[in-house]
Amino acid sequence: MKEFIGAFLACIVICWIFAFFFLGLIVENIWALIIVIAFVLAVLITFFIKQETRIEELEKNMEELLSNKQD
Repeated sequence: MKEFIGAFLACIVICWIFAFFFLGLIVENIWALIIVIAFVLAVLITFFIKQETRIEELEKNMEELLSNKQD
């Protein structure tokens, strides 16, 4: 839970800083807003896909280690 709260507060601070400097430029151009939102979503999706791949690899490694230990 502490990790979530820390990450959430960091995201809030980053969003405030981003809004302070760039919100005026983005709101004027709807295409820029769409591109920024798409970029953020792409980063999040890529992060979760990579995490899933790493977890699957770790599961395979654990199964191999357990089978070697039992032999």
